[in-house]
Amino acid sequence: MHAILQTVVAAVVLGMVAQVVAHRFKLPAILPLLLLGMLCGPFGLGLFEPSSLGHGLEVVLHLGVAVILFEGGLLLDLHQLRQVGGPLRNLLTLGTAVTGVGSAALAHYCVGVSWPTASLFGAIVTVTGPTVIAPLLRHMVAPKKTRTILLSEGLMIDPIGAVLAYLVLQWIERAGMGWRPMAVELLELCVTGSILGLVGGFIAMEAIRRRALGEELRNLVILAVLFGAFFWAEEQAPTSGILAAVVMGLVVSFAQLPDLSPLKAFKGQLTVLFISVLFILLSGKLDLEAVGRLGGPGIMVVAGMILLVRPLSVFLSMPGKSVDFKEKLILALTAPRGIVAAAVASLSAIELSQHGRADDAVALEGLVYLVILVTCTWATLMAKILPGRLGYLDDPSRRKVVLVGMNHLSFEIGKLFRRRSWTVSVIDGVREKLKPLRDHAIVGVADDARDAVSYDKAGVERDTIVIALTTNDELNLLTAELLRDEFGIEHPVVTLQRPSSELGHVRHAWVDVLGNREIDLPRWAGLVRNEKAMLRTVSMPELGAERQALQGLIADNPRDLAVLFGWKAGKPTFDFEDNLPVDAQELTLVLQKHLLDELEAVLKPTVEPQAETEEDAQTSKLTAIAAEALKTLPGGEEETETEAEPEDPASEEPK
Repeated sequence: MHAILQTVVAAVVLGMVAQVVAHRFKLPAILPLLLLGMLCGPFGLGLFEPSSLGHGLEVVLHLGVAVILFEGGLLLDLHQLRQVGGPLRNLLTLGTAVTGVGSAALAHYCVGVSWPTASLFGAIVTVTGPTVIAPLLRHMVAPKKTRTILLSEGLMIDPIGAVLAYLVLQWIERAGMGWRPMAVELLELCVTGSILGLVGGFIAMEAIRRRALGEELRNLVILAVLFGAFFWAEEQAPTSGILAAVVMGLVVSFAQLPDLSPLKAFKGQLTVLFISVLFILLSGKLDLEAVGRLGGPGIMVVAGMILLVRPLSVFLSMPGKSVDFKEKLILALTAPRGIVAAAVASLSAIELSQHGRADDAVALEGLVYLVILVTCTWATLMAKILPGRLGYLDDPSRRKVVLVGMNHLSFEIGKLFRRRSWTVSVIDGVREKLKPLRDHAIVGVADDARDAVSYDKAGVERDTIVIALTTNDELNLLTAELLRDEFGIEHPVVTLQRPSSELGHVRHAWVDVLGNREIDLPRWAGLVRNEKAMLRTVSMPELGAERQALQGLIADNPRDLAVLFGWKAGKPTFDFEDNLPVDAQELTLVLQKHLLDELEAVLKPTVEPQAETEEDAQTSKLTAIAAEALKTLPGGEEETETEAEPEDPASEEPK
């Protein structure tokens, strides 16, 4: 009992340490998990002993994979799947065949394992996995189409690879099982998993729709249904439980039920726990000497998979221009293996050992874990290198800003970004408030700001700038947390009317504050609506005297003037020091009109002048009429036609 308790506690503690390290250094969690497991396991420091769990490890392994794949199914979006249907279908069919055959050939000819074991290895490494792809994409700037293909492939290839590995294992154990019995088992497996997955999915849908249970109890009931569907599927046809878990997740996701956020959050936390514990335990029982004996031939296998097999499968699966070359390159160089590959390899190794193939089992498990470690490290490097080399970081077409909350101040900020050729979207729950956006080429999303689906509709990606501008401080901070966790946005921007005294320390870790100070948003929105205040973009003063004069003007008028953000190389910057953006070339301010003269006294003319108000337009028209009248007087100039003032001056580019 002591050994079991020590192993479980060590796995949980080490797993959470690895997750914290991964979060701190923006790495896929699988890397520190593997390293800590191998370092602290029985072949390292000996802090825990996975073998003490006996068959309990296999039980936890099966249930953990079920939760992980169900949670992955919840992440899939039917609309996005339709957009990448052709390339994804080809990757799951032709790409899987190329990966399986190519990897098996490399294992046989480089390492020298038998063809049956090499075939099993090829089947196992066809998987990639959402557990490593999703964290990777949070820190990777890439087109949304590419990200959707990677994430969808990672989820849908897992059950395919697991089923292939099971069929190959049966073929090995039954000394060359014929194709007819294999086809019958495959059909039975697919039918069983699909039916029980559908049944479990419909039960989960009803539990969500009826709202007869509280939120926490409802999530636990759905978990119980998942475990039940998985168990009954495995009882009828081995390995069909994996398919049942995926189908159940897809059914709930495609039903487009409201308020799925609590369920996704609950399953996400369980997934993190299972991944952490399982990777610590599985890597801990890995024979490091066996991995070391693979040496150069093992590295050759992994290098061949990364540089030859994966690119070949991608480019053969996507001929023509359905996906452009840069996107194909990202897909070709991003194929990390995750928990499903590790789980299937460990279970297959146990089966091989029980049938007198201990050497094959050790070689198989060591080779798969080497593939996991190297492909995850490679994919992490590519996620940091490729976006810059392919020009995505500086691509003007990717300049996108999403504003949360529609009011007169956010409307003016949106128009400012549009004048600078940025793509702008505004999210607000009241559809009527979004109507004025149409005349200014701004996209309106009438949806709940607390739901990640709203940001998907707005086109939020890793490099999107998101500014929360609602009048509710708690909602703004909740939005920032959602964007950080779901989309990997490191510094979402929030507007706060009453910032916490501790926020100055917290914001440098995960959030930026608009203007780096409290902003009375309802008041400013009202002043803008009543044309008593305006946005103005000015050149950043370089001389010390001008800078001090501007800082003095800001300090003397805290309620009448606020610097919102700066501009550097055409991009907004929200990093402040001494009430001014750091290294900014221009400043965007909101100020009351009575301060215009004082502002212009310390600064040069504005770069982004505010469009004429209705009062200014009337004054201009009266001046023009007076000039026409003067021209008709004796000695005046000949009468000339004047251009009519535009109906909406804000829609024109600044002169």
